[in-house]
Amino acid sequence: MKTVSPAEVVPIVRTSAAGSYVLSNYIGSYAEADEVLGFQAFLVEQKSPELRAHFHEVDQFQIVVSGRGSLGRESVTVGAVHYTDGYTSYGPIRTADAEGLAYFTLRVHPTIGANYMPESRDKRAAGEGANGHFTCAVDLSAAEGLDLLAESPRGARAYACRLAADSTLTADGLADADAPGYAVVLAGTVRADGRILPAKSIISFDRPAELAGVRSSAEAATLAVVLFPDAA
Repeated sequence: MKTVSPAEVVPIVRTSAAGSYVLSNYIGSYAEADEVLGFQAFLVEQKSPELRAHFHEVDQFQIVVSGRGSLGRESVTVGAVHYTDGYTSYGPIRTADAEGLAYFTLRVHPTIGANYMPESRDKRAAGEGANGHFTCAVDLSAAEGLDLLAESPRGARAYACRLAADSTLTADGLADADAPGYAVVLAGTVRADGRILPAKSIISFDRPAELAGVRSSAEAATLAVVLFPDAA
């Protein structure tokens, strides 16, 4: 298990042909994937109105933590969870107003850059992607509990985890899973691995059983928990 809070990262303003955005590396480095082993997680604060449709070579989740906009045909706001298999195109990602849209990009294998469509369609076809994808949303106002929101054909899963005040996550609902993934704190504060983690903190794990013992503070907390396909 690895935990990272927003106080530990340094936002970097970037400008490219795709527009302007602020990037914060949480685990690994977006710019140096060839030197990174294992997990790669970063927060994107998109300021430009649109990021064109594209794909990556690896499976990934994206979780919206502030702002509002759209991803493809789906409207998204805080709590939206999006999954795509490697070599599966998605987007465009559009912002709804000047606030922009902030979302985590979460991977268990690193890569860099984006393959924009339609000019990368030959590469996409050669990549033999499984084309699995889904978009779902964590309801921040729902009652406590662990709920499966969506699952891809290859077994990627997204859960909503809501903890009442001063309660502990048992991970019993994830007992049948043996896959790596992440938990993202969407609201409230939790304690994990001896650390206090506010909203926009992340927890990476090799198997979901490692989440057992994550505890909320004196207020309720909501997390999105995502698991990658077993073969990821």
